[in-house]
Amino acid sequence: GSGEVSVLDAEGKIRWHDDFKADVPFPAKNLYLDVPVCLEQEGTDIKVPWELSRFQHVFAFLWTDPDRYRDVFLHQWGDWLQANRVARGVNWACAMDVALRAVTWTAALAAWGDTFDDTTLRKMWAALATHGHFVRDNLEWAAGARSNHYYSNIVGLAVLGAVLAPYPPATKWAAFAAGELRRETLQQFAPDGFNRECSMTYHRLMVELATLGELACRVSRIDLGPAVRARLAAAYRAIAVLSDSAGNVPLIGDNDSGRIFPMANRDDTDMRYLLALGAAVLDMDDLAREESAPEVMLLNGPENVASGLQDVASGLRPGRRMRENAHTQLRPGRSPDATSLCTALADTGLFVLGDGTDQMVIRCGPLTYKTVNDHNHLDQLSLAVTVAGRQMLVDPGQYCYTPWPQVRNSFIRTHAHNTVVVDDQPQCRMFILSRMNFSIVAEAAPACLVWKVGSEQTHFVGRHRGYRRLPGGAEHERTIVYDAVQRTWSITDRLPLSGRHRLTWRFHLHPDVVAEQHADAWHLAHDGSKLTLRWTGQTPPRGRLEQSWYAPAYGRKTETQVLVFQKDYHGMAEECFILRAQDHS
Repeated sequence: GSGEVSVLDAEGKIRWHDDFKADVPFPAKNLYLDVPVCLEQEGTDIKVPWELSRFQHVFAFLWTDPDRYRDVFLHQWGDWLQANRVARGVNWACAMDVALRAVTWTAALAAWGDTFDDTTLRKMWAALATHGHFVRDNLEWAAGARSNHYYSNIVGLAVLGAVLAPYPPATKWAAFAAGELRRETLQQFAPDGFNRECSMTYHRLMVELATLGELACRVSRIDLGPAVRARLAAAYRAIAVLSDSAGNVPLIGDNDSGRIFPMANRDDTDMRYLLALGAAVLDMDDLAREESAPEVMLLNGPENVASGLQDVASGLRPGRRMRENAHTQLRPGRSPDATSLCTALADTGLFVLGDGTDQMVIRCGPLTYKTVNDHNHLDQLSLAVTVAGRQMLVDPGQYCYTPWPQVRNSFIRTHAHNTVVVDDQPQCRMFILSRMNFSIVAEAAPACLVWKVGSEQTHFVGRHRGYRRLPGGAEHERTIVYDAVQRTWSITDRLPLSGRHRLTWRFHLHPDVVAEQHADAWHLAHDGSKLTLRWTGQTPPRGRLEQSWYAPAYGRKTETQVLVFQKDYHGMAEECFILRAQDHS
């Protein structure tokens, strides 16, 4: 989220240890265990120096002009080694980032290593070995609930094990990593394929990691087994399930825009490249909606990146020559029928109601399996809607973590999602433990009560119990009937309250949506696609537009509007509204 900004100081040195957005340095000489994750100055973010030192801009070097950027990389790499003593400073404070930096350097070695002199090669091997020893000695393991950090550690060791063999410690790293990947892949991905941290972009991160781990083990001639490959295949299919007709996914849960091999500049909602990657790595024809992607070429070797660049220069779509050379056989995927697009990720609690042109994703599932610092949001029974590939009602995403805790919290709370809020209270209580740490009480106990897919209509009924804790509170039950012929979603919210309460419905609009009220309906338009919201009943709540925020990526936010409806009740609350989709016609 820094935008176009120089990372050089007044003397022309790269600011490896600084949050250059806030112009604040993190310690460069402290032992890595003594580096504070949060500085006293509010607005500073340790992720800025961490992600610069991941060196992932090298992937853009490889895709745009590898011959030109070889010497640029060598200069930056040498400068980093001089500025970052082993185990000292901010860039050794997180083993995950050490592992990801090592992964990037192996890509540089694969692309340019044949042109390095012997001295440079020896320094590169030594630096990679040092990173491997550090990660192995500082694994981010936790009892019970391990996360993407530990998974990054073991994938990094798998890659270094493959690259540094037959160096004896590397051989041990490869064997250790393979054993951990067999267990962690099955633990950290639910049976339906979605990552247990319940975040769309962390799922992307984990799929990239799992793919890299699988390929690294293949290089080391270690078979992770059919159970791991089946779970990885399910993880890819989960992305296909949640993608709309334009390849966009809703930004459910936290988002730090993390990637492993970012070869191209894409919106965080665009995950089409992963479908091409899954089709190539696991030979999954049903995913092959795209011809190819730069990431596919990267994982098939740097020579494919070079041939891909030649394809682009000659006006061909990237990947054509790669397929002609039989590195990967990508074939067009099957076109599913309309009812197959109404699909559930039942273990995670994500339900999709759509026909390929229109899509609604509704959240009704458990909190993540961690009790502190979840990547999940208070978003039960929240929905996101696209029409003809245009995003209409959106999940606002996540702007930041530690720099502005109060802003972070505002994106997590129920107010930031397209669901019902009772008495201005969140669905679950959230306790702030420190600037970095918080805890959410799992009070919602969500459950899908009905999921019935028919040839023309699909029925969903879900409920959560988060508001039972309030005086006179009750369960929130949301019923949705999707009619594929009429292109409508009929939604009923029911809360059997007692006493007086105020209910608020919020519908967060994509920044490109234009909203207007006509008679008794609200009309939402986005590039020719339209969505009409109309309340039914004798005394519908009155709507108004308010200003809000949408975070398309970490560190970035843009103004948008939220359509707000509010109404007071004494006792039972039951309201119905209809969403009707229209495209350019």
